[in-house]
Amino acid sequence: MPHNSAEVFTVSNVAEYIYSLVNENIPPLWIKGEISNFKIHQNGNVYFNLKDANAKLSAVIMANSSCRQSVNLLKDGMEILVYGNVTYYKKEGYITVFIDKIELLGEGLLKQKFEELKRKLEKEGLFDPSHKKKIPAFPEWVGVITSPTGAAIRDILNVTNRRFSSVHIIIFPVSVQGENSAFEIARAIEIANQYFSDSIDVLIVGRGGGSIEDLWSFNEEIVARAIYNSKIPIVSAVGHEIDYTIADYVADLRAPTPSAAAEIVVKDQRELSIYVDNLQTRITTIFENQLENLKKMATLRGEDYLFNRMMEDINQKKLLLTNIDLRLSNKFEKIIEGLKNKIKSFTEKLEVLNPVNVLKRGYSITSVYVEWEKKWKIITSSTEVKPGDSIKTRLYLGEIYSKVEKSEK
Repeated sequence: MPHNSAEVFTVSNVAEYIYSLVNENIPPLWIKGEISNFKIHQNGNVYFNLKDANAKLSAVIMANSSCRQSVNLLKDGMEILVYGNVTYYKKEGYITVFIDKIELLGEGLLKQKFEELKRKLEKEGLFDPSHKKKIPAFPEWVGVITSPTGAAIRDILNVTNRRFSSVHIIIFPVSVQGENSAFEIARAIEIANQYFSDSIDVLIVGRGGGSIEDLWSFNEEIVARAIYNSKIPIVSAVGHEIDYTIADYVADLRAPTPSAAAEIVVKDQRELSIYVDNLQTRITTIFENQLENLKKMATLRGEDYLFNRMMEDINQKKLLLTNIDLRLSNKFEKIIEGLKNKIKSFTEKLEVLNPVNVLKRGYSITSVYVEWEKKWKIITSSTEVKPGDSIKTRLYLGEIYSKVEKSEK
């Protein structure tokens, strides 16, 4: 038992005293700390602890608080600055900070800036899919905007040389982090468009992975607008697969890594060779089928249809071959050379099959007049005529009409 002269306090007395000290004497104040045990209640309130190396306070953001919209940026381990009232609850015996304002620090502040700029540019239409340009299928010249000494440029060059070594690379060396790096990246995009738009088919803009601070240059508005205004298609390749920057949203195509960007832009030479071989096979099959059909039609429908249809199909195939030759002649010379020779061979075969050319060489086509059908029928054997039949011989220049006197096998 306490000494008789000592004053005895009840729990309520002490709690009331603490309440008056805290609730009535501590004004709203700014508190800096690290978030832990972050939870969002189903009623919309947000609860977490605010701690430093030596102490911890419970904190709450009410569902109707003006700072509730910042909650999606918060997570455990993040350092923040909060403004609010410190309140002591007598029944529960704990102190809570009711938060009215939040300011993010460090990485959290950058994430807040990221979301603000993203909303702004999205509203302006910089992410609109209809504005995105198509990446060319077979680029001859590729521009790369990155650090000349980083891993990104080495990866891009290695992949390009492995897949298609004859593709030309133009490197625009820039700083990819630090002061002025965003300006350098944006300026390089502008220079590429100003002086190389007629030669460069596509631009790769990027760098290797890093922290949000390391990648921040690609979240700057000046870079986003330079990408949007580029006439040359741009593939962004910033960081690792999980990293997403503002540049990725604006670019015409986003690649998860610099190596992946090179894989997307530069087609594999072996795959292209297989494609060309398949194309040749399809063309050959078409020609063979068409020639076979023409032979059948000649037998069934007579010489006039044969001549007209054969000439029409031969001209169409010549035009097809000419178009294919024009489309492929300026690309991938080594691969296409063999195909061009084969195309020439097919054309020569078509010329040999041209009836007019056959007649030029001294050959002729003989038809017998079939009385009951009232038409001429091409013959290929002497057994198809008899003495007295009317026959017509077609030469390169003109026709001869005659009567059969005798036929021999």
